[in-house]
Amino acid sequence: MDMVVSIPAFRLEVVEEGLTDGYWITAADIDGDGRPDLVTSGVAEGRISWYRNPDWTKQEIARLHRPVAVDVGDVTGDGRPDLIVCHDYGRTLRECKPDQGMISWLGNPGADGGSGPWQRHDIGQLCSAHRIIGVRLGGEERLSVLAAPMVGPSGGEEALTQPVRLTAYRQPEDPRTTPWNAEVIDDSTYSLVHELTPARRVGPSTSTPLLVASAEGVTELAYEETAGHWKATAIGSGERTQKPRTGFQGSNSASLGRLAGGGNYVAALEPFHGNTVAVYTPDPNEAGTRWRRTVLDVFADPNEAGEGPGHDLVCADLDGDGEDEFLVALRGPQPWQGVFYYKAVDASRGLWTKKRVSTESAARIAVADFDGDGRLDFATVGYSVPGYFQADNPKVVVAYNTGFGS
Repeated sequence: MDMVVSIPAFRLEVVEEGLTDGYWITAADIDGDGRPDLVTSGVAEGRISWYRNPDWTKQEIARLHRPVAVDVGDVTGDGRPDLIVCHDYGRTLRECKPDQGMISWLGNPGADGGSGPWQRHDIGQLCSAHRIIGVRLGGEERLSVLAAPMVGPSGGEEALTQPVRLTAYRQPEDPRTTPWNAEVIDDSTYSLVHELTPARRVGPSTSTPLLVASAEGVTELAYEETAGHWKATAIGSGERTQKPRTGFQGSNSASLGRLAGGGNYVAALEPFHGNTVAVYTPDPNEAGTRWRRTVLDVFADPNEAGEGPGHDLVCADLDGDGEDEFLVALRGPQPWQGVFYYKAVDASRGLWTKKRVSTESAARIAVADFDGDGRLDFATVGYSVPGYFQADNPKVVVAYNTGFGS
């Protein structure tokens, strides 16, 4: 008997079009009304803005020099989401200088998110800081900010193959005026780190495990509370065949998903700014936890810079069946542009089905229940970064999950 796999429909709403800058998007309840709002930013012009749910009124939060990643965390402990940002990034990964790269936090002014700029406070300086996560390690009351540089500390072309300095910044008693203590997590293992992310991006934020996507592939990084140190577990080495042509290997993005009947899988986009979608599933023929890599898709050939169209990936239970699907963001150009939805048919046999659920350029995906109907939706921002890729008419789009219909 053939298995019928259903994929929910999505209704797309264009929140804003004609963007002149686009890179980051995340969901957060900025105004405290119980509904997830949207926060976006762009590298070139440096605007960080938020859109109020449900009418998506836009308000500017700050303008910084070349912001990259934005995360949400309550730094002040007042119950309002502040923002953590890495910025002052080099023009490209090959042009980062040792003194470029800052990490700051922006204080939520309250009063429904405020109408003016949020006040910026320093956290630390880190060459090529590219990803940041605000977490509470080991149940600590104060926040730690974990930061991953893209390249090594020397900057320049040689930094692409240097180990990066994964760094944890510990929040002081007064984060507004006191320096944050920096602790190096690892400075010998990972190079060309595109992603440092909670293994599960959707739902309440937890400290660990994390996933690192780098030239070495996909690695799980977990904080061991009793020992007070980090444990690294290799998931897979990623895409290795393209390096002679492109110079890139390993992984770009990774996300942990749940399988029906128990167990997990890791979905990955590979290599750096890659074109290959792969999943890692537990190998039943290996003792202990070993992962088997299955390539699901290869989107387009790498361009003259050695890059593919992919930029982000996230697992989430979008159809409500208890098993996670995953979404892949393609920045473009057409026809390799939009969001693809992947659903397991039989993950143990490497069988998956997919559907394109958006054709708009997608730099990153934010998943949340934006309309409060109990189903997870997603939102994207178009990719527009000079020196890498600039989509035609980048947009902020919300895709509402309308279920399976009648």
